[in-house]
Amino acid sequence: MAETKRRYNPQPNRPQDKKKKMDKLLNGLIGVVVLLILVVATMIILGDKSDDKDTAKETDNIQQEKPVIKQPVEEEEDESDEPEEQTEEQTEDNDEENNNVEDNNVDNSTSTEEDTESNNSIDQTQTDSNTSTDNNSNSSEDKTNSSTAKKEDSDDPIVKEVIKDSNWKPTATAQKESGAQHNSSYDSNSTDWKEKVATLASTTGLNGDEMIVWYLKNGGSPDTAIGTVSSKDKKDKYRVYMKWVKNKGWKPTKMEVLNTLPNTN
Repeated sequence: MAETKRRYNPQPNRPQDKKKKMDKLLNGLIGVVVLLILVVATMIILGDKSDDKDTAKETDNIQQEKPVIKQPVEEEEDESDEPEEQTEEQTEDNDEENNNVEDNNVDNSTSTEEDTESNNSIDQTQTDSNTSTDNNSNSSEDKTNSSTAKKEDSDDPIVKEVIKDSNWKPTATAQKESGAQHNSSYDSNSTDWKEKVATLASTTGLNGDEMIVWYLKNGGSPDTAIGTVSSKDKKDKYRVYMKWVKNKGWKPTKMEVLNTLPNTN
C-alpha cells in the first residue's frame, strides 16, 4: 500500500498579519498627527512673529506721529562780560543818533499838540454852532409863547397867527434926529437898514447869521417899515411890522407867523 505523503504547506498566521497591518496603519496615523502638529506649531510661531512685527510697526508709527519738542538752545555766554570800548567815531555817531531821536520826539509831540488843539477847536466850533441853533429855536419859541404876547387869528391864508406883545421895546439906535420926520433908508450898507434888520432878529428870535431877509420895505410912511424873514431851513417864517420912535429906534408893533412865504414880485 502506497503511502500517501502529505505535503506540508504551512499557512500564514492571519492574526499576525492583521496585527502588522494595524501597526503600520497606526504608525502612519501617528506620523500624520505628528506632521500636523508640526505644521500647526510652525503656523503659530510664524503668526506670533507677524503679530510682533505689526505691533512694532504700529509703535513706530505712533512714535513718528508724536510731535518733536525742541528744547530752546541756551544762548552762549560771551566769553567776556566786559563791554568793548567804543571809539571816538562810534561815540560821536551815537550822540548824533540820540539827538535825531530827541528832535523827532519833539516834532511828534508838537504835531500831536497841534492836532489836539485843532480837534478841540473844531469840536468847540460845532458845539457853539449847535448851541446857537438851539438858542435860536428856544428864543423864537419864547417870542411866540411870551406871557405878555397876545395871539390873534388872521384872514390872510398865508398867515398862521398874529402876535402882539406889549413888552416889545425899540431897538437902540445910533442915529441922531435932524428933523421932524425920520429919514428912513433901504440901503443895505446904511445904519438905518442895519437897525431894521436888528429889530427883525430881536422880534422873531432868529440869529442874524441864521436869518434870511426876503424883503424889507416901506410900511406906507417914512416912520414905518415891514420886513419878511425866515430861518435858513425855511421852517420858521415871519413878517414883522415896525415903527420909528423918535430918538429911541425901531419898535415892532405886530408879528405874523407865516404858513408860506409871500410872493415878493
